[in-house]
Amino acid sequence: MNYPEKIELVLTYRHDADDPELFTERVEAERCGDFYKLIHVPAFAKNIAYGDIVKVQFEDGEFHFDKLVNESGYSVVHIVIFKMESRDRLVAELNQLRCGVSTNIADNYVVLSIPPAVVYQSVQEYLLIEELSGNIDFRESCLSRLHASNKN
Repeated sequence: MNYPEKIELVLTYRHDADDPELFTERVEAERCGDFYKLIHVPAFAKNIAYGDIVKVQFEDGEFHFDKLVNESGYSVVHIVIFKMESRDRLVAELNQLRCGVSTNIADNYVVLSIPPAVVYQSVQEYLLIEELSGNIDFRESCLSRLHASNKN
């Protein structure tokens, strides 16, 4: 099969390992040799990040994630905002920390993409302060090996 330069990659996942319900999400990816590189940050899927190189499988007319080939070093954190009055300040501060911030999923939901060059500990400390203040809750969705090694 002649694989296209850009695809819409289907990610299938469970929110809870004990729950049999499956969810899907689609992200764009571009060809990188025999594999594909994610060019968008997954909004919900775990354990995959912007820039990761993945193997895909073509099935039923769609490209599906098969396995991670090479991690990009980016990390992804999902944030739920409890106090909406803190949203603009939170987004501005995360941008100041040089993170990619996606706010287009829901008003109270933020997807944070942390580049490899950013020290994760500074982002983590800020998120913990916001969490302790009752402004947010957050979950590390995909922590790169690089960021995991310099985490508190």
